[in-house]
Amino acid sequence: MSRSRQPKGFYLLCFTELWERFGFYMVQTILILYMSKALSYSDEESYLFYGAFSSMLFLTPVIGGYIADRYIGFRQSIYLGAILLAIGYAVISLQERQALFLGLSIVVVGNGFFKPNVSSIVGDLYEPEDPRRDGGFTIFYMGINIGALIPPLFAGALVAAYTWGSGFMAASAGMIVALITFIAGRKRLSNYGKIPAISPLHHGSKVLFYFLLFIGILVVVGLIHLLFFFPKGANLILIAATLAIVGSVLFFLFKERPEQRNKLFACLILILISVGFWSIYNQTFTSLMLFADRNMEKEWLGITIDAEFTQFFNPFFIILLSPVLSWFWVWLDQKKKHPSTPSKFSFGVLFMAIGFLLLWVGIRFFSHGPEASPWWLISSYFLQTIGELLLSPIGLAMVTRLSPRHLVGMMMGVWFLTQSAAFAIGGALAVLSDVPKNASSAASLSIYSGAFLAYGLISLVLACISLALIPFLKRLIGIPSEPIMTPKR
Repeated sequence: MSRSRQPKGFYLLCFTELWERFGFYMVQTILILYMSKALSYSDEESYLFYGAFSSMLFLTPVIGGYIADRYIGFRQSIYLGAILLAIGYAVISLQERQALFLGLSIVVVGNGFFKPNVSSIVGDLYEPEDPRRDGGFTIFYMGINIGALIPPLFAGALVAAYTWGSGFMAASAGMIVALITFIAGRKRLSNYGKIPAISPLHHGSKVLFYFLLFIGILVVVGLIHLLFFFPKGANLILIAATLAIVGSVLFFLFKERPEQRNKLFACLILILISVGFWSIYNQTFTSLMLFADRNMEKEWLGITIDAEFTQFFNPFFIILLSPVLSWFWVWLDQKKKHPSTPSKFSFGVLFMAIGFLLLWVGIRFFSHGPEASPWWLISSYFLQTIGELLLSPIGLAMVTRLSPRHLVGMMMGVWFLTQSAAFAIGGALAVLSDVPKNASSAASLSIYSGAFLAYGLISLVLACISLALIPFLKRLIGIPSEPIMTPKR
């Protein structure tokens, strides 16, 4: 097999994830504005509710990854997740508060089955030390962001011309396309992602298992629906659940051989660093979105733009920069100068800090009246995106490389768990930008300025800690990594 071409089935997974991202980012683009404008939520209520939803959205992949690893396999998990996501988005389109709660509850469960398992199959396509892995995950990350690029271009116009519900129905349609794409091309995956050999389904009653799984889904949807009525309490529960799941990972960690244990420990430390990164990054969908709606000039390059359109820039920059970084990693590998994963993480957090500090400078010293030029927000997104590309696709590759094969799905779920903790923390941080209902434009600009300075300084401190940990993490990982080992009996 050519060492420059990606494995067979790789691009099928890219297109499947692309359409899932289309649906997800359609919802992300309009959700905070829908709550603020259509449902008349205050900023604080919107942030807390959004934080609770997003936390649960990224908590369930841990459970979904485990079920896929041990029972139904990655493929069946993807089928089930796609169906649930399509149903959930369609329910939200009914445009009632109760429909919002129920629809998002279904989405949370569907995401748990879908999200970790596409990435897990991508990881299975490579040998542990395949040099194409980091570049492949970067291309994968670029591909799925094409799906994220499209909704901001027309979401604002769509909901303005029709209803908020039309945006959520478009998200449902995207999930249906994702499901059809995956089913149509599944033969290209050979045996990857099928029911695992250790699954009791090879010997037990499949009817009973799937009946119990169906009942379990209904129960979890009901519990999540209940939590939405108490978003503050939900966030506390989610933080506790996050700590419990990390504890369970530590249990599995100590069952491994010493060398593999060190790698998993390094993986957990890097995951915790990423929690801080994503907490700041997730301001994109909360405080930065409402800032763009209230205090950003709406003229850019001679055209009128809305707040929804600003969500275009992050995926655009990802698509622009991903092939450059993919080539750059391969080139550095050929020169024997490939930076370590801890180094990439550290500089990723540093770029996030610089992005927010630049935005604060623009608002604080260069605003014209109560509105700031969109160029400051765009420049901040550019720097944040560089940080994201140094952390997110590299993190996905790290999990599949450092985890033993029998724990890849669960550890991929733990990686997405970082999003859960980050959204809970990010929702709390977003309250720093809480603007009272009757505040003037000048007052809101001042509030956003102070909040963005705080986000920049928090990121800067985290970057310094991460840089200081690089030597220790490199010793844990080992350079180069050794083949994955099996657990002790």
